[in-house]
Parts: sequence; C-alpha cells; structure tokens
Amino acid sequence: MKRVLIALALMVAMAAPAFAVDFAFHGDLNHRFRVFTNQPSFFNGVDKAEKLGAAQGTLIKDDDGNDFMGEFKYRLWVEASSDEGSIKGVYAIEVGGVEFGRTGTNGASTGGAFSGDSVNVETRWAYVDFALAGGRAKLGLQTFTVNKFLWQETATGLDFKIDAGPGTLELAWMRGYEMVNTADTNDFEDLDALFVRYNLNSIENTKLGFFALWETSDAASGTAAFAPTTWYVKTFTGVDLDLYTLGIDGSTKAGNFFANWDLMYQFGDAGEEYDFGGYFGHVDLGMKMGAGKLTYTFWYASGDDDSTDDDLDAFVSTDVDINSQYSVVLFESLTDDDYFSASPYIQDKGLILNRLGYDHKVTDKLNVGVAALYLMTAEDIEYTSTNGAESEDKIGFEFDAYATYKLFSSTTVGAQFGYLAADDAMDYYEVDCDGNSDEDVYILTANLRYKF
Repeated sequence: MKRVLIALALMVAMAAPAFAVDFAFHGDLNHRFRVFTNQPSFFNGVDKAEKLGAAQGTLIKDDDGNDFMGEFKYRLWVEASSDEGSIKGVYAIEVGGVEFGRTGTNGASTGGAFSGDSVNVETRWAYVDFALAGGRAKLGLQTFTVNKFLWQETATGLDFKIDAGPGTLELAWMRGYEMVNTADTNDFEDLDALFVRYNLNSIENTKLGFFALWETSDAASGTAAFAPTTWYVKTFTGVDLDLYTLGIDGSTKAGNFFANWDLMYQFGDAGEEYDFGGYFGHVDLGMKMGAGKLTYTFWYASGDDDSTDDDLDAFVSTDVDINSQYSVVLFESLTDDDYFSASPYIQDKGLILNRLGYDHKVTDKLNVGVAALYLMTAEDIEYTSTNGAESEDKIGFEFDAYATYKLFSSTTVGAQFGYLAADDAMDYYEVDCDGNSDEDVYILTANLRYKF
C-alpha cells in the first residue's frame, strides 16, 4: 500500500506541470456562541416564522429565558485555474449552523449531538469563472450581488462583466426558481431575473453605480390571490410576477469625510391584481478621527399601510442577510443562523433606522465600537390585543457595543452586545399582547473565526 501511495504521488507531481492547473484551498471555520439573552424565542424571529404576522404573541415572554447556545459553521472551497487564469473552477461545501448537542427531526442528529456522525454537508458554490469577449463570466451556483439591501446571496445563473468606457458593465441572468414543466404549466413559470449594472469609475475617490433588475414569472394567468408567506421575492413562486427595481448606489471620500448611499424604486405587478410601488433610501455619513471613526446611518424602507388593497407599497428584497453592522438585536449578529430579521424592514411595514456609531482601533489587534439607534416602522403595525385594536410604529431605542481581537494572523475572536429598550410596536410580538411593551430585549454573542 505504501508503494502504491508513493507511485500515485509521483504521478500527480509529474502530471501537474503537463496540465498546468493551479490549485488553491480556502476555509472559513467559525464557532459562534449566544452567551446569553433574555428572549431566546425572539431570535427565531419573523423571518423564520415564514408568515407575515404569524409571530404575533409568540416571541417575547414575560419572564427572562436566559439561554446559552454554541454552534459552528464551516465553509471549505477549492479553486482550480488554468490557461494563465483564463478559466477557474470553484467548488465550496458548507456545514452550517450546527448547534452543540442539537438533534434534528425525529431525533436525527444534525452533527452536534452524541457521536456526531451525520449527513450535513451542503454545496455552497459550484461555478466556473472564465474569460469571454474581453470580460469575465461566471456560470453556475455563485454569490450574486445586485445591492446588499436588495439581493446579495447565492444564486444560479450567468453573470458577465466587462470594461466599457469610463466604467464597468455587468449583465446577468439568474434563475431563482424552476417550475417543473407539466401539462398544467409552461416554460415561463420559472422565476427569472435579468440584471444590468453600470459602475462609473472615472471620478476620483468616488464610486457610482446605476442598475436595473427585472424579476419575472409567467405563471398561470388569472391567479386570484397573492399572499406571500414572507415578504421576500424568493418565496414568490407559482405567481404571475413582474417586479422592476431601478437603483443608484455608491460612495465617496474627501479627506477624513466619507459617505455611502443606496436609492431604489420598485414597480410592477403580481397575480395580475396587485401593483408594486415600494422604495428604499440609505445613507452613511462619517468622519475619520485619528484612530477612530464616527458614522451616522439613516435608512427608510417603505411599508404598506393597507394590506387589504391592491397597492403593494412596501419595499421588498429578493434575498439578503442584513447583519449586526446596523443592529445587533434586529439583524444577524455573530450567531447569524439565529436572528430576528435578515431583511432591512419588518414584515411589510418597512423600517426607519437612525444609528450613530463610533469605532476605534485601540491597537493593531484590537478594535472596539459602540452605537445608539432609534427604530420605527414606516407604517403602523395594526393588530388586536387583549385591550382591543392597536396601531403602533415605535420600535424603541437600541444600544450596541462590540469588539474584535486578532488572536493570530488569520484568527479573530469577537463579541457583540445589544440592548433594545422596546417601545409599544414590540408589543405585537409579546406573549402578553396588551397594547403596551412590557419587556426589553438584550443579547450577548461571541465567536472564534479562523479564515485561510
């Protein structure tokens, strides 16, 4: 056996120059901990409930439910390139969100319980990246980005980029959902997306992008009802859909001053009866101050003020993961498989976010930061409590603190704390749903992450 292994090694070593293929191996090994929280059910949240309004009276309890949880997410990927980089193949696997000691359906282990043996490996990416017509194209399962507030996740399709004049042109086709063709369906019921972007690169210290996204599905005409299970395009399947998003985004720097912005408008129709009309605006205004950085963030995601009419005025994302850069409590913190919301809004009621944050580089290895936020929905959350009809839009004040420390050259440890002083709109999620917010929400998370 030893001789066979030696012979195989020699064959590979001799063959590598002939094939002229370069290999690279990468990893992201992340261990995350929810050190404590008073409301563990809250962080299974409205996104996980998979229904608009389904979480009413279920998430926030009267008594503290202190909870400690550990989990890990591993990603490993290999890249193979040849012809002087003209073509590259990428394949990635993931073992995601495995909680320490956790068992799955019918007692089956997800890999964290006794003995650990489980089938839990997933394909994360599988694509080729190759030179084409003076540009580069990616074909397959890949990370696809339109805008981080609209669509930034893994998807299947073709993405092509090429230098054009003073900027870069990007064209893409993505298929988010495949409707199997039967006698009762047609080839155009699939949920397809066509995307065009032009990034202007000629302005010094400024990035400016213009983009348009058309998401369409020609499902059976006469679809009478449009009742999304979540307010995400990725769940709009089997529905006649034409959703158009026009947007501008970018950033600029001038001395110690910097700014980032995103602006989007949506229109189109769904189910041949409902009209889209949502919009989203975001801006960061900041200044570097020695070893520190002060940033003010504002965004407005429009909401729907009347869910019973045929006007869909709420901004709707396709597939995003908004993280704790903006809110430790509302969005994905270090334990990013357990969160309240991954979208930049709440249900179909939108979100108004005001955040003032300060980040400081203490040493080459240690970074710390604090932030204060005021949060509201763009439209009132209307519901019935034990005291009758309610209409609330104030989510409350939030206070965050966070730190990262570089333990080794490619390893960091981090911690995040968030405290939401809840206002009356959060009563909607309380078990004791009486029209008044009775419980604040707080969480402390930590992680150790090795990337190579």
